[in-house]
Amino acid sequence: MRRFLRPSWGKLGLFLFLVAIMIGGQIQAWAFSDVPPKPPLYDLLRPFPIWPLWMILLAPLVFFSLLLEFLGIGILGGPDWLFTMANVVYFYLLSCLIAIAAGRGRSAWRSREGRE
Repeated sequence: MRRFLRPSWGKLGLFLFLVAIMIGGQIQAWAFSDVPPKPPLYDLLRPFPIWPLWMILLAPLVFFSLLLEFLGIGILGGPDWLFTMANVVYFYLLSCLIAIAAGRGRSAWRSREGRE
């Protein structure tokens, strides 16, 4: 477990990329409220499909939050800070999972090349 959660440059880069998607998705979500003022960078990010990508990435978190609803913990319907923190923790765990899977795939590829 420690190896899984231990930070590395690859995990950090992937985590920052996922956090950038989260921030871009939150900026683009303003389009559904139209409450002034318009967020900074909204016009710049508008042509990119960041919000749908963010929603796809959040699908497992939604299922997990449904389980927590039985315990009385509302991540999605709770305060904004709780939703943001859940996103950050989820994206760090996701970056760890992707980095470990990529490392195992890379080592399997190298061992396969060595046999040929």
